Amino acid sequence: MPVSSGQTPRFLRAGSWLSPEAGFTLPLMVFLMLLLPEFLLPLSRGEAMYALVPAEMLQAGQWLTPILNGVPYLEKPPLLYWLNLSVFKVLGVSDWGARLPTLAVAMGEVWLTYRLGSLLLSPGAAWLGGFILLSSIGFFYLHLQLFTDHLITLTLIAALFCMLRWLQEPRGLWAYLFHLSMGAGYLAKGMIGVGFPVLIIALFAWRLRQPRLGRLLCHPGGLGLLALVLAPWFVATEIANPGFAWHHFVDEHLLRLLGRRQPGGVSMISLPLFWLFLGIWLLPWTLLLPGALYRYFKEIRLSPEGSLLLIWPVVVLGVFSLSESRIEYYSAPALPPLALVLGWRVARALASPGDRSLPGALLALGLISLGAALSVPVLDWLCTGNRREFLGIFPQVSPVARQVSVSLPPLALLGAWLSRRRPPLALAAYSLLAMVLLGFTFQALIRLGPVRSDQSPGEYVRTQAAAGDLVVMESIEEFELGASLAFYAARPILMAQRHGLPRLLYPPHPRNNYLISASLLKELWAGPRRVFLLVDVSQPLEPFLRDARVGWSRGGKHVLVNGPGGR
Repeated sequence: MPVSSGQTPRFLRAGSWLSPEAGFTLPLMVFLMLLLPEFLLPLSRGEAMYALVPAEMLQAGQWLTPILNGVPYLEKPPLLYWLNLSVFKVLGVSDWGARLPTLAVAMGEVWLTYRLGSLLLSPGAAWLGGFILLSSIGFFYLHLQLFTDHLITLTLIAALFCMLRWLQEPRGLWAYLFHLSMGAGYLAKGMIGVGFPVLIIALFAWRLRQPRLGRLLCHPGGLGLLALVLAPWFVATEIANPGFAWHHFVDEHLLRLLGRRQPGGVSMISLPLFWLFLGIWLLPWTLLLPGALYRYFKEIRLSPEGSLLLIWPVVVLGVFSLSESRIEYYSAPALPPLALVLGWRVARALASPGDRSLPGALLALGLISLGAALSVPVLDWLCTGNRREFLGIFPQVSPVARQVSVSLPPLALLGAWLSRRRPPLALAAYSLLAMVLLGFTFQALIRLGPVRSDQSPGEYVRTQAAAGDLVVMESIEEFELGASLAFYAARPILMAQRHGLPRLLYPPHPRNNYLISASLLKELWAGPRRVFLLVDVSQPLEPFLRDARVGWSRGGKHVLVNGPGGR
């Protein structure tokens, strides 16, 4: 039985222009919202490997073993690479082409969130939940990045939707689709693709006192399909890359979960910062979340099925909270159920003329946004203390934060005043404010392009470097972060290794090892071959580089060039 949302507001009833039956409007909104930014933003250091790997696989005619900078890269399962490789084969290699599968995944996430929500809530509340999800900062920002976490989110929603449909109608079709979703989840990011739905469903079965859900998890045909999806990839990859199975299960899963994977702590953030980012991702709807969770928790005592929307985020957030391995966007699979809870709360508010939660949240949001500019130094201090990748990020967005401090308060306060007795107007004002905030987010991403991406130095190298020249990257802790430079330079690069970093977790053949020592860099710099060296100006230079010729400079980066006039 769906969790009650009160009487459905008139503008969300069937036949209206926002009819909940017209759920296709949600993926259409996602398409229109993300399409232009997908074309305008360059690939950042953190995401570019998901474009570089399939580009190199296409060039090598290789569909089995991922290749990164000319070396087998076995740290991630291949589903996202295969999707991008398919696009590259049809449309050619490009940064915008690499984003097309992620755009399709984003549309699918919102659509399935709505469909799943319609099984547990009223259709109107499910539509509102889908809208809240797509209009949140986290959904917009993260889906402009290439990450496997989007596929995990999509496959998790699909698996749980199939589980609910199987409960309604225990047919083999839903069992097969459930296990197929888990198989796709494993090929997206490994064990959590299976572990998350199994753990969520086990707790859900205990809450519902429904042991028959065990029949779904152990469905013979479904398990056979899951094995058929995964076994050929495992076996073929192990044959092609001996030692892959040990590396995959021990290094990439067990040791990573325990925080003992080496090198450790390079990309991880603290537990408080992980939870802080969860609040940031749900902005501007975050202020409604505590009250929504409290009221929803009280309500589901009458509808145990609704507990799925609480068990789901508890499992996702709990696993990463207990793990020593966490990054700020690992909370992404928890956003859809939280958005649905928020949609349920907003639907209740719209059905209750005396409910002041929306105007109150608008008022609080207006007051809080006054301090947006002041929060930037605090976030800078918190984030750079956790991850070196955040260096130089927040100073670039300070002008945008100042615009937020000026623009949002009057909009929020005016909306709160005009809508204090009209809940639909409060929702309209809140939605407008959410879209304005997404506009500022996109503006911030444009400003951060030169800092986060190596597009410009890569294009400079591509036009200036000859076939025998060397391209080297300095001041990098993780070898994956060199992918943006290599993608836009359209050639393999070398990386200077300092203090043991970066470090390859799956050692390649010595002749393919692109990590070089500081002493070898000095030798190459003084040698006959021309060297293009990308450095970060925030890091001190070696003495032999201090008088080097600067061939290109922007965004806190220099490309130094040796050769005539360079030394």
